[in-house]
Amino acid sequence: MTKPTRAWFEGSRVLVVGLARSGLAAAGLLVRHGCSVRGVDRRRPEELGASAQELRDLGVELRSGSMDPSELDGRDLVVVSPGVPLDLPLFTEAERRGIPIAAEVELGFGVARAPIIAVTGTNGKSTTVELLGAIGRAAGRKTEVLGNIGTALSERAESVPENGLLVVEISSFQLEACTRFHPKVGVLLNVTPDHLDRHRNMERYAGLKARLFEFQTKDEFRVQPLGDSRIELLLRPMKSRPLWFGFADPTGDGVWLEDGSLRFRFAGRSGDLIRREEAALPGPHNTENMAAAAAAALAVGIPERAIAKAMREFRGLPHRLALVAEIDGVRYVNDSKATNVDALKRALESFSPPVTLIAGGRDKDGDFAAIRALVMERVRHAVYVGEAAGKLEQSWPDVPHERAPTLEDAVQAARARTLSGGVVLLSPGCASYDMFRNFEERGARFEAAVLELKRSLAKARR
Repeated sequence: MTKPTRAWFEGSRVLVVGLARSGLAAAGLLVRHGCSVRGVDRRRPEELGASAQELRDLGVELRSGSMDPSELDGRDLVVVSPGVPLDLPLFTEAERRGIPIAAEVELGFGVARAPIIAVTGTNGKSTTVELLGAIGRAAGRKTEVLGNIGTALSERAESVPENGLLVVEISSFQLEACTRFHPKVGVLLNVTPDHLDRHRNMERYAGLKARLFEFQTKDEFRVQPLGDSRIELLLRPMKSRPLWFGFADPTGDGVWLEDGSLRFRFAGRSGDLIRREEAALPGPHNTENMAAAAAAALAVGIPERAIAKAMREFRGLPHRLALVAEIDGVRYVNDSKATNVDALKRALESFSPPVTLIAGGRDKDGDFAAIRALVMERVRHAVYVGEAAGKLEQSWPDVPHERAPTLEDAVQAARARTLSGGVVLLSPGCASYDMFRNFEERGARFEAAVLELKRSLAKARR
């Protein structure tokens, strides 16, 4: 059970900064708990669309188009949405005045009755939280999957009873403003370079991930990877109880892969959860995601049989190693969500050669040279797209490759280079914003191109 701790904001005069999805949810919760709410956003009311009227209907004083520090006048609490950088003059002035700053997720935490499992990490968050959602439902518990993946925690936290489960995907942006959030179970999957444009360096980025555990108590749990010395050093000072996941027996409590089975040890019990080949999710990185999810589920009292049932049935999320089609013995796989080097590495580790790789996009200052040996081992031909094409050529000079102006052209080029038994893998290792709105649009375009290829070949062979 999570004891509600909302006294710190009830009845306050609150400034909500950032009025997108999370800000709207925060404003609604605050109004329900007797707060006077002022909302600010860089966008003008007409740019906020329907949200502007929703906020007015709630009774929120809407001051969009500005984030001037004067908006702090008459306020005694600031709530910040995750997309808003904390280096704005408004926040500097709030600190000078002694006005506390809180993250939206902390409001949801303050009213939650059900235990919270919060998952962070550079890669694998969405898959892990959705798997945890499936595990919770397999156990017959009312379960909500919230946070960075979609619906804000502050929107749904109050709707789940004490015997339910709240699973929250939480990003470094959300953790940046946290000063009191401490879930029943925190999960840190991994930390590799990402979002350094906002966080400046790896030390700060990793430190923000560790903040998930900073306010936990000795009765709460942290789930962490076995054998990651950086994470182990970061989390060693934390008070919470460690649960380990990985590919070897941790000797302490946790979940690990051994002799083809996921095994567990927790609270004096131990045994096998499931044979790895019985689980639906592909790839060694998903073995880690499954082990982490299982450890978290055990910590909130979910039976082993429910964990195993969900793992047999859960097939993953769109744009994450998703098989689109098999054409002439060649599998076409959409991994558009691979927006950094570590995600690309994990995708390549999931397939035996020969792989034809489609990669590129907007570079996030990725160290592609660091995976050169793996690329040489797995990739028989590469097709580069987008702004990072030149950097990829320099990073992997010995890999046979070509450039394509569009994703559709890349699919055609990959088909021409791939024989039966091979894999055409879209795993860009880059952001999508040079050519697409987001990774979802990029993945959808790839899938459309593959399915059009399949249709055109079938038509030509009639």
